[in-house]
Amino acid sequence: MCSIFGAVGYPDPNILLALREVAGDRGRDGGRMEEYSLRDGRRAVLGNWRATPTTELERGALQPYDRLVHNGTIANDKALGGRDDEIDSQVLARVLDRTNVHSLAASLQTVKGSYAIGVCNGETVLLATNYKPIYYWSPDLETVYFSSMARHFGAVLPFGQAPVAVPPYSALDLLTGERVDLPRIYAQKALVIASAGLDSTVVATYLVRQGYQVRLIHYTYGCIAESQEMKRIPLIADALGCEYDIIPMDYSRIKGRSPLFDRANYVAGGIAGAEFAHEWVPARNLLMLAYTTAYAEANGFHVIALGNNLEEAGAYPDNEEEFTTRFGQVLPFAVRDGYRVAIVSPVGHLMKHEIVKLGLSLDVPFEHTWSCYRDGERHCGACGPCFMRREAFARNGVHDPVFL
Repeated sequence: MCSIFGAVGYPDPNILLALREVAGDRGRDGGRMEEYSLRDGRRAVLGNWRATPTTELERGALQPYDRLVHNGTIANDKALGGRDDEIDSQVLARVLDRTNVHSLAASLQTVKGSYAIGVCNGETVLLATNYKPIYYWSPDLETVYFSSMARHFGAVLPFGQAPVAVPPYSALDLLTGERVDLPRIYAQKALVIASAGLDSTVVATYLVRQGYQVRLIHYTYGCIAESQEMKRIPLIADALGCEYDIIPMDYSRIKGRSPLFDRANYVAGGIAGAEFAHEWVPARNLLMLAYTTAYAEANGFHVIALGNNLEEAGAYPDNEEEFTTRFGQVLPFAVRDGYRVAIVSPVGHLMKHEIVKLGLSLDVPFEHTWSCYRDGERHCGACGPCFMRREAFARNGVHDPVFL
């Protein structure tokens, strides 16, 4: 709704003025900046450019208020004791405990709405955010600057440097660097995107053994092996004592050139099938993750688990840890305010034989899994996934139960 900016330590007036000028791009209804003396000769500066919300047109007061600046909208300001002649940021200045990052994080649990906050407690500057952006940059060990947007630092940063984002749902002490997550208490409910294959079944079993309430989510998209996968999902769910849901995904217009959609197509086998993504399906994992995120929010799940792994990251870019990391960075902005969904890849650091080893220790129902790209009554034993699991079980000195 506006820009907040500032600094703590021994800020350079020229840098502050530059930040103040560029931060005005998000606030055209007036701005203000205040400076406060701290211990040991340090100074704190808090500034704001205001963009007046439609709901506060008659209340045009400018921040900072009592050494606090806020970007966002507080929906329960009246319940927190706000008056009709106040804007919501003034209420925050009264209700937040700014003693340290821990007390600030705890007091924010009473706040409903959106916020990025900068507050001075007389010794340092604390930042806190749920999903509103806020960035910081330190040119040395004694001074830290902050602002609402990364681009605001473009005029002041040396070449090759970049500001750091305060992670969503966290509070940060700018001088000490101490950061804490805002507390959230959730039931341990996890969605596992389940192909019926080896990797996702190990993941589901692992989470069940960890005490999670697991639900398998299987997507049908018209691949050759779909009928076999759909037979296996209920068997896996029954063996693990968990729920499952099968969701159709229409790929009729976006099949691309993947051989997984046509039985007449050649499916690469052996090492060739394991080392390259011949069967790539356009943006499949991205679409599944997006839909599963909506499903999680609608049904009260806070964890989405994938069978992505280190082995297949060598052939499939959406198995790379970077893929799930970047998707996870988007999530705070993709779900409703206050809701949190985490993406986890419990076997993301493991090779295929290591996943089998883990599965054996967890008593995974491998006999119910289906990895083959074809749809025969048995695994073909020749395609890339069949080759990989054969080798993985062999390296563990164990017979794979899907091969008679």
